[in-house]
Amino acid sequence: MRALIHPGGQNPTDAGLFGPSSVTWHLHADPAMWIGGISALHLQALHPIAALGIAQNSSFEEDPFGRLVGTGSFIVATTWGTRDQAERAGARVRAVHERLRIRDPKSGKSHRLDAPDLLLWVHCALVRSNLHAVLRGGLNVTDQQADRYVREQRRTAALVGLPAADAPGSVADGAYGA
Repeated sequence: MRALIHPGGQNPTDAGLFGPSSVTWHLHADPAMWIGGISALHLQALHPIAALGIAQNSSFEEDPFGRLVGTGSFIVATTWGTRDQAERAGARVRAVHERLRIRDPKSGKSHRLDAPDLLLWVHCALVRSNLHAVLRGGLNVTDQQADRYVREQRRTAALVGLPAADAPGSVADGAYGA
């Protein structure tokens, strides 16, 4: 893996969720992560309930990059922030997901944004898109490092309310292959 310069802001007494020896720190510092974020938003929107959630509960039409910036802020806080900053970022996401609902106009059924299957879809789309973007962008990542990244990302899944054990633990488990 090529050496990357840490983007800064880490408290030396609190390595947060991952720390400088993690694969997450290295992958998330790669510029291709921005492409991964955009790709994740598109992939997440392929889930019909997620798409309704975006349409009914966001200002996407007025601010198309707002969700990308929000996701980026979450990734920065959970990657390089202190444990407290990461937990606060997760709490903000959980609070939004707990209070918002989605109404399916065809069935009239209401759906929760914090439904486990929806959280799993969004998590997997983000992890897959980020991994795919950095690999296609030329970052040298071994199969073992890719699996470690997927395992590390279980920590962020837990922060947003998805039990860590429910998130894939390897590239093969999540069909994350590039």
